[in-house]
Order: sequence, then structure tokens, then C-alpha cells
Amino acid sequence: MIRSLYSGASGMQAHQTKLNVIGNNIANVNTYGFKSSRVVFSDVLYQNLSNANAASATSGGTNASQLGYGSKIGSIDVNNTISSGADTGRSLDVYINGEGYLAVQGAGGTTKYTRVGNLKFDAAGNLTDANGGKILGIPTDASGNPILNADGTLPVSDLKSINVDPAILDKCTGIAIGKSGEITVTQAGSPKFTKASGIDCVTGETVPATTNYSGKITLTVGLGFASDETVPGEVTSAGVNISTEAAANINGEMNLTYDSATSTYTLNGFQADGSTAITPVIGTRTGNSLSFTVGSGKVTIADVSKLTLDSTGATAYTLGTIDNSKTVGTVTVNDAGGTAHTGTYTPAVSPETTGTITFGTTAADKVTITIDQAKYDALVAKSTTATPVTLGTIEAGSSVPKSFGYIAIAKFANTDGLNQDGGGYSIQSENSGNAVASKAGTNETGQLISSELESSNVDLSKEFTEMIIAQRGFQACSRVITVSDTILEELINLKR
Repeated sequence: MIRSLYSGASGMQAHQTKLNVIGNNIANVNTYGFKSSRVVFSDVLYQNLSNANAASATSGGTNASQLGYGSKIGSIDVNNTISSGADTGRSLDVYINGEGYLAVQGAGGTTKYTRVGNLKFDAAGNLTDANGGKILGIPTDASGNPILNADGTLPVSDLKSINVDPAILDKCTGIAIGKSGEITVTQAGSPKFTKASGIDCVTGETVPATTNYSGKITLTVGLGFASDETVPGEVTSAGVNISTEAAANINGEMNLTYDSATSTYTLNGFQADGSTAITPVIGTRTGNSLSFTVGSGKVTIADVSKLTLDSTGATAYTLGTIDNSKTVGTVTVNDAGGTAHTGTYTPAVSPETTGTITFGTTAADKVTITIDQAKYDALVAKSTTATPVTLGTIEAGSSVPKSFGYIAIAKFANTDGLNQDGGGYSIQSENSGNAVASKAGTNETGQLISSELESSNVDLSKEFTEMIIAQRGFQACSRVITVSDTILEELINLKR
């Protein structure tokens, strides 16, 4: 009786384990890259009731009589059959169409392996999987060719994480992963300035590849100075940049007074008739810029630091003379976000033969356009405030393909020997052999198919069938225990 109780209990335990495995399989029926498991039962110890005997001259041989002690779990095996790819429509999703694993650098530098190719670039430009692990790739030479041994393989320890400069990623218009694991991006070409038709005052330009400016550069006409924007008279510094909006309605000489005690700048000048004085205007200083609101327009001194004023307010200093017959322009352009920016126009110190228009302040975004002064003066003289003139356009160059390396595919001598680690990962074990990396599609590895992920290889119909069989087996083993208990009870009752 004790033996039958033990057999029933061991059978129940084995079938319960099988039900646990089946439950895990069914739970992961929609888990990308999941590999189902199976349970293999094994019988346990046997007691020999009689031994086997060989045949003799007078009698035949007899077989041994053995009594078993139930069942146990012989092994739980992973079914590593390759499942089909499921279309996702996402270019950074990859399906390994054959043998192999993606090598992933996990936390602490541990290398893990996965069939789930749900990839993305993080903010630092690292190619990672859904868990944040860095995808390992094959190192490349200066020409972009993968560096491999003569047999086309490479130890996993020689693989490198794949990283792309985020500034370059920002300018990419498309990312694709080829069958060989090559990551190719479509990158916008270096921006360039193209002169508008009929514009001959622009003689040269410098547009950095990383500039943030784009679109049309337009010229809006304003009033000009007869002094060519050079401050004469008592103000000794030359080359001070002064701009006047037409709406300010000023004509003739302008003077500036400065009170050092109150740091107050006051502008004096004449109205459009050239003889009626304007009401003195106190200026507003912001950084190195000084502006005066006159009527509905403004007079702006862009570089106050060049003024060498030392007055206490008693003396007026001549800034220059407004001449309504001469015009200058204000230049604007938009940045990549659509925000308008005003360019700085700086004519050369007299004699003015050239000038420059600049946008931006750093080497990465500063655009410089060289101007022929005489042709520029002729252009603005023909312009009107109502119709801004387009000098040209800053636009991206033609898109060009660029390779950012190759995703490595790792293969093992004994794939079934890998240990499952959760999160879609497997790890190397003593019985799997060492991982050997190759380019996808070589050395018996599968090619990468973009925009697909590997489906789970769980067969629901098979799992449900196995679940019913395991359930019935569990019930039968429990019945053995029930019957054995009943018989024991009868034996005890016989004594009574």
C-alpha cells in the first residue's frame, strides 16, 4: 500500500509540473520570440521481486519481476524551432530568418542573447532593444567594411555597441536595416545657400552643415544714413551700426546726449520736413543694443559699446544725417522651427566695397553671406517697404545614404543548451558552447528581415491537448491514492 501511495504522489507531482509548463506556454502565446517548453517524464526506482534466470537443459529461462515506484520529471526541454515573422510595419523591427541570436549588452556589461528584434535609438544615439540593452555590432574599418576573421566569424568579446551621433540622427530622414544586418540611414545633405534669380549683390556664402536656419532670406527696406553708418564728429569710434525704420519718419541730422549720472541716452533730430524738431526721446538699452521709439518706428544702435561718450548731458553728439533718398535693408530668415530671425548687416569700414550679413552666433549655426556694397545699394534703392526682396534660400542638400555598421548575429554549437533568463533573453551555459558572431546570412546564420518580429512558437491546439492529458493523469494518480487509502482503512478495520 505504501508503494502505491508513493507512486500516486510522485505521479501527481510530475503531472502538476507538466501543467505548470503548459500554463507558461499558453500565457506566452503572444510573446514575440518566445520558445515553448515540454516536459519529459521518467520512471523511478524499481524493486526486484524475482531475478531473471537463464535457460537450463531441463527448464526455460525466466524474466525478472520488478515493481516500480512511480514517475518523475526526466527533463524540461525548450523547443527552439523557428517561428514565422509577424509584420509590424516598423523599419527598426527585425526578424532573424534562420538560426542565430542578437547579442545584447545588459546591465553590468553581461552579454545576453535574444530573438526579439524590437530595436530603437535612445537619446544618446545607442541602438537598444525594448529593455534598454545595447545591441552589439561588428566593428568596421575606415571604409565601413565589417572587420571579421578569415572565416567570417568574430568572438563576441570583440563586438562593439552601435552608437550614432544624436546630431546626425536628427538630420536623418529614414533608417533601414538590410538582410546582412547593415544599418543604413538617409541623411539630408549639407545645407546650402542659393541666390534668388536677378540677385547679383551676393558674392559668397558660408553655411555650416549643422546650421539651424532654413528657408528664404528676405530684405525689407528702411531709411539710410548719408554718413554710411559711421558716427562722425565728437563720437570718435567709427563703424557704429545704426538702423532707422521708415515709420520713424525722421530726416536730417540726429544728435545723442548721454547723462552718465543716470545712464540715460536721449535722441534729438528732425521730422520728415528736415526743420521741425522731434520730441527728445529717451532710449532703452538691452544688452549691447540701444533703441529709441520715434512715432511708430524705431531708431536702433546695435553696438553701443563702440560709442565713446563721456558727457554729463550738456553736449549733444552728432550721430549722422538721415537721407530719405538713400535706403538700407533689414534681413530676416526662419530657423528650422519656423521662428523668424533678423540678420546683422555689417558694411566694411570706409571705403565700403563689401559687407556681410550674418545669422547665428556660434560656429555650428553661423551663416555668413558676403555682399558687394555697390550692387547692394543699387538693389535697395529700387526696393520698396511694401514688397520684401528675396536674396536667396537656405535649404538642405540632396539626401545621401550612409552606413552606421552591422548588427552581429551570434550562433551556438548547442542552442538547446542555452538557459532562459526572462525578458526574452537567453544566456550561455556550460553545455551551449561559446557564442560565435557573424554577419547576418553567413556561417549558417539567418538573414535579417526588417519590419517583422518573430512570433511565439506555441501551438495552442497541442497545448490544450497536452493539458487534458496532464489533467487526466493527475486525476488518475489521485485516484490511486484514494483507493490505497480505502484499502488501508479496510485492513485496519479487520483488526477491529
